[in-house]
Amino acid sequence: RNIPFASLGNDGTYDSPLGDSSGAGAIFGASGGVLEAALRTAADALGIKDAPIDWHDCRGVSRGVKVASVPGVGQVAAVSSIGSAIELLSNDSWKDDFIFIEVMACPGGCLGGGGEPKSDDPQCLEKRAKGIYKIDSDSKVRKSHENKQVLELYETCLGRPLSETSEKLLHSTYAPRGSPREKLARFLDAVDHRDGKTAAALFAEDGLWDTHTPQYGILRGPVEIQNFIETQLPPVPPQVPCEGRPRHRLVSPTEGTDVIMPTGQTVHFEVDVDDTCGSIKSLTRMDASV
Repeated sequence: RNIPFASLGNDGTYDSPLGDSSGAGAIFGASGGVLEAALRTAADALGIKDAPIDWHDCRGVSRGVKVASVPGVGQVAAVSSIGSAIELLSNDSWKDDFIFIEVMACPGGCLGGGGEPKSDDPQCLEKRAKGIYKIDSDSKVRKSHENKQVLELYETCLGRPLSETSEKLLHSTYAPRGSPREKLARFLDAVDHRDGKTAAALFAEDGLWDTHTPQYGILRGPVEIQNFIETQLPPVPPQVPCEGRPRHRLVSPTEGTDVIMPTGQTVHFEVDVDDTCGSIKSLTRMDASV
């Protein structure tokens, strides 16, 4: 408020608040687009010189599973709609059949999502996809890893793909809803934010948290757990540029209850969940990963 714009300097340069997108970024909006963008980068990384830039087998807005083959590497799949994903995952053959699977919940991808304008045109999704791929084909930069702003981000902040920093800031973890893993993830997130009320609400009335430390021992019941988090733990540490705040992270993105602590140590947690009410009966921190 009350900024005297006339007094601001004008060096002729401006920031780019939304970034500069590559053609690969544009096709994220279509089913198969994320997969195709990844294949363009993977092909270059693997030195596949005759790899196409346009992976037509990944494209299409119809529901179902589209399959493409990467010579000498394996098969990949793009799944359009949750129903198609359920069908694909109905048995374990996908684990052997594919090295990469993209799933988009909306039929046709984001261009067919609930936030898009409604249309009575039966060819609407095909036309939207055509527009997206036209943006891609007209782009000067068509590969994500050739985007100068992406390169600058890795050079100045993330380090390299799959680095500890990029894993921490860009990657997600998953857990079956209501599972011990999911309860643990929610609990640790609340602890990281010093949100004692949310953490305590995960426990049964007689639930206990075994800190496995001589200093704090076993905490019993939601009230004691909330009070401990809010009054005994040190304040949330300051955020480190390009790294975020120190926090707990699940070791595996998909399974297990091994956790990387803010200190970098890996420990194992045992979590017992009441099947009746879904609350934590006991949460125990072990000495180390088992």
